[in-house]
Amino acid sequence: MSTLYRDYRPQNFEQVLGQNHIKITLQNELEHDRLAQAYLFCGPRAVGKTTLARVLAKAVNCEKRSVGSHEPCNECAACLSITGGKNLDVVEIDAASNTGVDNVRENIIAFSRLAPGSAKFKVFIIDEVHMLSLSAFNALLKIIEEPPAYVIFILCTTEVQKVPNTIISRCERYDFKRISIKEIVKKLSMIAKAEKVAVEANILESVARRSGGHLRDAESLLGQILSLGDKQITSEQAELVIPHYNSHEAVDLLGHLSRKDAAKAIALINKLADSGVNIKIFTGEVIGLLRQIILNKLSPELAGNLGLDLGESLEKSLSQVGEGLSWEELMSFSQRFIEVFNDNRSTVVAQLPLELAIVQLCLNSGSALNSGGTQNSVRPMIDQAGAPFKNITKTAPSKPTLGAVAEKNDAPVINQALINLSVDQVEEKWPEFLVKLKKYNHSLSFVLQNCRPQEIKNNELCLIFKYKFHQDRINDASIKGIVETTLAEVFGSAVSFHSSIDETLDLRRAVEPSMGAAAEEDISDGLVMNSKHNSPHSSSAAPDSQPAGGLVVDLLKNFGGEIIS
Repeated sequence: MSTLYRDYRPQNFEQVLGQNHIKITLQNELEHDRLAQAYLFCGPRAVGKTTLARVLAKAVNCEKRSVGSHEPCNECAACLSITGGKNLDVVEIDAASNTGVDNVRENIIAFSRLAPGSAKFKVFIIDEVHMLSLSAFNALLKIIEEPPAYVIFILCTTEVQKVPNTIISRCERYDFKRISIKEIVKKLSMIAKAEKVAVEANILESVARRSGGHLRDAESLLGQILSLGDKQITSEQAELVIPHYNSHEAVDLLGHLSRKDAAKAIALINKLADSGVNIKIFTGEVIGLLRQIILNKLSPELAGNLGLDLGESLEKSLSQVGEGLSWEELMSFSQRFIEVFNDNRSTVVAQLPLELAIVQLCLNSGSALNSGGTQNSVRPMIDQAGAPFKNITKTAPSKPTLGAVAEKNDAPVINQALINLSVDQVEEKWPEFLVKLKKYNHSLSFVLQNCRPQEIKNNELCLIFKYKFHQDRINDASIKGIVETTLAEVFGSAVSFHSSIDETLDLRRAVEPSMGAAAEEDISDGLVMNSKHNSPHSSSAAPDSQPAGGLVVDLLKNFGGEIIS
């Protein structure tokens, strides 16, 4: 039977999607002839573990692979027989069906004592190795520890925690990651082109996102779509196979909520309900996007590692919406939507619980935090994360004057009128710039959240930093090139920059431009949290205590940690 994931399975290292950290290491071992005798491939399902194991088995046995190269030729007898699953020296064992010690003795230990028949190496690929019994692992241990020189073991597992440490310690371990949406879309586009079927790009992105980073799932979904039989697949046809993804509508809903526009939010919900969208699933998407915003605010690097892979266009829209949400709004929105999602009571109008939540969040801001003891469970988490909205006094952002900057730089005051770009244009596109910068370097995005665009003249941008170590990082030659390349990409023309230090810079506006009124009331002297001994309504602390508190919080914000006592 022909299936897409079998027909288009990678046959060399270049065709394997992602996993570059693993491919490079294996390629170097092949080029320098320094192969290990036991490998452990672990990670989620359908990300290429078995595929890469087969490519490695083919590369070590390729008859035409020259010294210093790593790719199998896919033309010699050994490569063709391994590709067709007919090579007797490459043995694939399903540990889920062969869990006992007798199977290990008969199929692995006894067979490994025989020299290869036609290949250079005898390769054992043991899939789902964690399914072996303890006695089977014990029998396998000795042969893995001291195998014949012509034997290579490749153990694959989705649950590495179930593999005994005695086995793991004798293997080269490689941890596979889920495949990005961009890479999956690229593979699906190649398949659709090879199948001579035109599929809209948004359909491929929806398939990739629904697969959750598992390539085989994406290829199976694409196979169902291609089975519709037409030479051109539209969104309406694709929805017969996969439900419509409503993430853009979820971002629009959060935008309406940030503006307290309950009417438009409820109209959007009813439009989705009328089109047959499952409101519970949609609520789950909203919760997932709120989590993404929270991770982005805490750390772009954290969002890149733990968050959703949304694609560039959706991530840019979400970033702009997130700038308009304060920490307290994010917490109350998340808690309220989770309550709606977990509410299993049936109603006459399916969307009514969500509509009520929208009205509550728009017309009675913060009430969700004041019901059912939620406030006590949510607020400590915010305080520990360093998000300041407790005991805060509302102050206007103190923008450093051009005179102050000129005094530091010994340069005259520069007029804000520009030839090509204005500061307002730069600030408007600054969130988009930070999102694009994450593609090249996650930590840079965090560094540049801690500065402010001050002025621009002749397409040269002046960035004001509060901390010298941030300025030093950005002025590194290689880093500067990345920043200027991204600036050119966002603004459509070459933009250079220089930097200055202003120790009085208010980072609040630079890091969180739109924290909202509720949060601004908690901010005093730049992200300083009052101690529990301060009065909750105190708007002025002792002059000698304010700088110390600000310094501690600045250190916590930039280097992490927590106050013990």
